[in-house]
Amino acid sequence: MNLPGAFGKSYQSMQSDLSRRQFLQTCAACGLGLAVGAPLAYARREAPTTWPVASLKEAFFWEALADGRTHCMTCPNGCVSEEGGITRCRTRINRGGKLYTMTYGKPCVIYMDPLEKNPLYHVAPGHQALATATAGCNLYCHYCQNWEISQVGPNKTKNMDLSPEALVAEARERGLKWLTFSYTEPVAYYEYAVDAARLARSQGLKVAMVTAGYINPKPLNQLIAVSDAFSITLKGYTSSFYKDICGGTLEDVWRCIKTIAKSGKWMEVVTLIVPGLNDEENGLRSIARSLAQLNPDIPLHFLRFAPAYKLKLIPSTPLRTLEKARDAARREGLHFVYLSNLPGHDGANTYCPACSKLLVERVGFKVLNNRVLRGRCPACAHAIPGLDWN
Repeated sequence: MNLPGAFGKSYQSMQSDLSRRQFLQTCAACGLGLAVGAPLAYARREAPTTWPVASLKEAFFWEALADGRTHCMTCPNGCVSEEGGITRCRTRINRGGKLYTMTYGKPCVIYMDPLEKNPLYHVAPGHQALATATAGCNLYCHYCQNWEISQVGPNKTKNMDLSPEALVAEARERGLKWLTFSYTEPVAYYEYAVDAARLARSQGLKVAMVTAGYINPKPLNQLIAVSDAFSITLKGYTSSFYKDICGGTLEDVWRCIKTIAKSGKWMEVVTLIVPGLNDEENGLRSIARSLAQLNPDIPLHFLRFAPAYKLKLIPSTPLRTLEKARDAARREGLHFVYLSNLPGHDGANTYCPACSKLLVERVGFKVLNNRVLRGRCPACAHAIPGLDWN
């Protein structure tokens, strides 16, 4: 697909030739400096020479193939790598016919963040967590806010040497009760996240995974077993959006969401609304309808898009689009629908679904008031789902 006139026309002229939606879809797919997504068959890469096998940890989910190749079974990408080849997430490497993770104990991010930032609005409101991430991601979203670390391998980031034991000790020394794996994608640094999560929970900490949910069933079940809460990014409602803009498959993400819902672990779902790409009201309504059928108490967050990475020319999401999406989601039966990236908007607040009392008042990531008492509305005693309300 080529842009009209190969950039010979102005932005305004192209808008006159195409509808706004067609124009933005064209931009996102192949124009205005936006790269078409990488093919699923991952190309061979040179191995980093500074990391000997002795310093690497064997991946958890893989199988050996003929001729020394490896097949990664962590996520639906199913990367097959030759000797020295690196998986599409840029974090696992074939060395000597075995698959190793290159990110184990090598985080590039360690922050103290409010749990609301993930976003997790029904988990310990106002409390901080130790957030960590390594380089890499198994998707390639064209609008990624953290692309400098998610779209590169660990040889391109400044990393710390921090074992799972050291990471958990850091959280405990800071007096924190929650550990979160976010910023990039826990599936990419799966082995590190799982080991650290298991250790954290054995020492009384709780764990939240902030993930796009693009993961195979067996690894997902193990992730569920070592986690207390999930923030799942459901990026859109069409297979074409997932394929062209994110490099994944919608069906696999919905399978993940349904599995977590069935497990009983706490889950909140997040959809970033990108103008012209995934902002159709009927599509957003379908997300809400499907979640309500699973459990009407699943919080759904609609996030405002901000121009970033390869979609810098697409404008921010109009306020009206977000408010209409929230209203539609409520009509589909969801009890808790939030609007994020809108500081000061009441769409960030939690209201009792039974009596409409304001329960948790927020501005940005800051909790101003939390009126939930022992998990219930103080006005009508309606149970408010979530974790660690007080």
